[in-house]
Amino acid sequence: MNVNQPDARCRHMMPALHSGLLAVVVLIMTWALGGTPVYGVPPSAPEGQKESRALIYQSAQATEHAWEEFHAAAIGGTLASPAVQSSIERQLHQARALLMEARKADRAQQFAEVKSLTQQILEITQNIVQASREKKQ
Repeated sequence: MNVNQPDARCRHMMPALHSGLLAVVVLIMTWALGGTPVYGVPPSAPEGQKESRALIYQSAQATEHAWEEFHAAAIGGTLASPAVQSSIERQLHQARALLMEARKADRAQQFAEVKSLTQQILEITQNIVQASREKKQ
């Protein structure tokens, strides 16, 4: 057995060890300086952005609830008419499109636009829920 074999293995592994150690140091420094490299967003968002995201979350939940109400009524055959079903489907599509616009406005930090869009979404989803609960006569 050659006495130099362990040294040769260590020399061969040094570049991999060095790059792994460097990656750990970079992650620790990024974290220590307050950034989150995975998401590219600083951990403390401005107050307007927090409110904006809360409104978007609320609107997304309202849209999901409206879909569930509509789906239950459609499956149960209790929608008032085919015209009502068609109208609800258009409104659901509109609510989802507005939700995407609100998310885009949030990314652009257009908080007033987010408020306006989410208000529209909440009105639409309330109409959907109400229409879904109207029974056949």
